[in-house]
Parts: sequence; structure tokens; C-alpha cells
Amino acid sequence: MWQQFKQTLIDNNEHSQTEKYMEIDKIVNNLNKKITSQGVSVEKMDKKDLTEEEEEFLNKYKPQQSIIIYGTLAPNRPNHSKIEHINGKWTKGVVMGKLVNEGWGAALGYFGFKHSSMEEQENIEAYMLISDELVDNWAYLDEFEGDQYRRILAKFELDNGAVGVGNIYAINGANI
Repeated sequence: MWQQFKQTLIDNNEHSQTEKYMEIDKIVNNLNKKITSQGVSVEKMDKKDLTEEEEEFLNKYKPQQSIIIYGTLAPNRPNHSKIEHINGKWTKGVVMGKLVNEGWGAALGYFGFKHSSMEEQENIEAYMLISDELVDNWAYLDEFEGDQYRRILAKFELDNGAVGVGNIYAINGANI
């Protein structure tokens, strides 16, 4: 699985970075609007509600197999024990967005993520967990995060420059 994911990242590096980022952002934003309006996670979306481009995108990036972690679930942080049982490949990188003083994690010093305009975006250090086992753990993780957060998609960049798309817990109610 990691090799297939890695090949997708390598294939993406062959296109113009700016064009690639803009196209990924556009599709992620469209999918997040559907996720929010339908109140479902990406893996539970009805295929008939997806465009052909979105379906190809999801098949290529397989975001249901990756989680972007920027807060308490990260390695060596207070709640890592909630996710450490999931086997997979951990890598470091960044996600673009904004951290805001909201959500239950803020009381522990871990602000919540929200998508933001290009002008407001900042690089947020994060860990990415790539795992086939996430599919069987999303309900557990959703319950742990609670109603203050919702799981949406975001683009990430690994330390080696490769780009991918994964799930991230964002502040519930924050504009997409």
C-alpha cells in the first residue's frame, strides 16, 4: 500500500507544482462542500453525487487511507495512545490552513485547524499516517474527536516535497 501511495506522489511531481496545487485545492474544496452539506465523511459519500473527476481523484489519492495529525494525536503528544494501535507509515510534513483557539484541544495548548483563504494560510507542521487500517477506525476516531471537530479533506506536503490528500479534523462550523 505504501509503495502505491508513494508512486502516486512521485507521479504528481511530474506536473507543474502551481497547476497541480490549484487543481488539488479546487477538488478538495468541492469535496469538502459536499461532505459538509451531506453531513457524511468522504468514504460514505454516494458515488452518484461525485463527478467523474472527483471519483478519479479519490481513487488516485485514497484519502480514506491517510490522516493528517497536527494536535494531541501526534506522536509524543497527550492522546497519541488513541491512535498508536493503527499500523501504518508515519511521515512528517505540513498542511496549509490556520490554527484557531477553538475546540477541546485548545485547553491543552493545541489549537484547532480550519481551512482559510490563501492570504491567511500558514504552514502547519503535521504528521501523516498512511494506513489501510484507518478505514476500520474512522468511527472510533470521529467519536474521540467529538462534535467540536469534523473530518474533512486537506492537501498535505511531505518533507520530501511530495503532495497528497488526507483526512484532517477541523473545527466544526468553520467555513470551508
